[in-house]
Amino acid sequence: MSTFFPLSDVGYVAEEYFLSGTAESYRLRGSAGDDGVWATEVDGSAPFTTRLVVYRPVEGYSGTAVVEWLNASSGADAPPIWLLAHRQLIRARMAWVGVTAQYAPIHGGSVMAAAAEGDESWNSVLLPPLKQTDPVRYADLSHPGDGYSYDIYRQSGELVGKLLSGTRQLLAAGQSQSAATLVTFVNAIAPHGSPYDGYLIDGRPGHPATLTGWGDLEALDGGIRVRADSAAPVLVLQTETDVVGFMRSIDSRQPDSDRFRLWELPGAAHADSYTVGASFTDSGALTPAELVERMAPRRNPLGVDFPEPINSGPQHHYVLQRAIAALSRWAEGGPAPAQADRLETSAGELVLDHHGNALGGIRTPWLDVPLAVLSGLGQEGGGPAVMFGCTRPLPGPPPDNYLTAFRAATDKTVAAGFLLADDVPEILAAAAVNHASSTEDASR
Repeated sequence: MSTFFPLSDVGYVAEEYFLSGTAESYRLRGSAGDDGVWATEVDGSAPFTTRLVVYRPVEGYSGTAVVEWLNASSGADAPPIWLLAHRQLIRARMAWVGVTAQYAPIHGGSVMAAAAEGDESWNSVLLPPLKQTDPVRYADLSHPGDGYSYDIYRQSGELVGKLLSGTRQLLAAGQSQSAATLVTFVNAIAPHGSPYDGYLIDGRPGHPATLTGWGDLEALDGGIRVRADSAAPVLVLQTETDVVGFMRSIDSRQPDSDRFRLWELPGAAHADSYTVGASFTDSGALTPAELVERMAPRRNPLGVDFPEPINSGPQHHYVLQRAIAALSRWAEGGPAPAQADRLETSAGELVLDHHGNALGGIRTPWLDVPLAVLSGLGQEGGGPAVMFGCTRPLPGPPPDNYLTAFRAATDKTVAAGFLLADDVPEILAAAAVNHASSTEDASR
């Protein structure tokens, strides 16, 4: 489940490798403290055969590889980091490596399949595992269980430098369930030795994965932080859904340090219309009108009607691209990423402005010069809709100075360190399309 445009259009090639070996599992020595400092020891070993997917530039490889712990929640491998940020990876000529680290994408039995037993709406996001998708191609794959996934991911990173000549930097990355496992990897596994030079953790729950795997969808909230003494820097990006919504990480907030940054992003959802719409065809060749159309706030992104149109703010996509660039520079000894304010909360709830948009956090033009209320919350009824937030257009026409004010707000976010200057022309062109559409709608 990846982008649909040919990688050759952007000068990349796709390759698949099988990786076989013996993986170790780990157990705690003592308790899993809220400070993230978890003492662990080897618990067992087992043989495995998994696969890696590599997207690499044919020419001009920068030497940085983003190694994504593929998300296993749907039952198949999903690459949300690639989907959200591939434009920056391609522009920077980085390689991307997707690791099938967990049991479910090979053999089946995902956390969402378990949730679907009590709520059929989760069936809309379920996909078949590799052995069912292609029994011949993937006959040799074998996974001993998620307790071994951490060492499989570690070994996969060690292999990348051998696969990709010229690799000088490895960035670990993962979103959602994979963010939960990466928190555990940093806290419990990396101290034994890790090939990764930095960690990008996007959309973590408050309670990370255990050493035997992730729990269920009812056990996400908690107050466990990332250990402060990580040998490699860690950047955590959280949307509204992740802080006070479905992922419930508000109690795991921690201060920034010389090895840690927390970015909280108002107006953004755990998944949005870029993730499930534009990302599949966004090679960089779309016109502004095409890009806007693919990010439209639809109510049925997965073929199932949601109560409200999903979040259509593009800030998760653009801020994540900035996060990758900032983490890469930080990991090679450059300046740390910008420090961000936290979302404003009161009694565990967001504090909203007069439109209904969240205050605090990373300020972007879509929130400070809004055409709509963009929320990471708002969908009622449970099921997968709770991950997608909502879009509620503001009444009336945009103000006369909308485009001027939007440009000023964009420049301010770039100067603050949360948007890339390279993305500004596209952002402004899409804003002009949205402005024209809103003006036309208001005149009807």
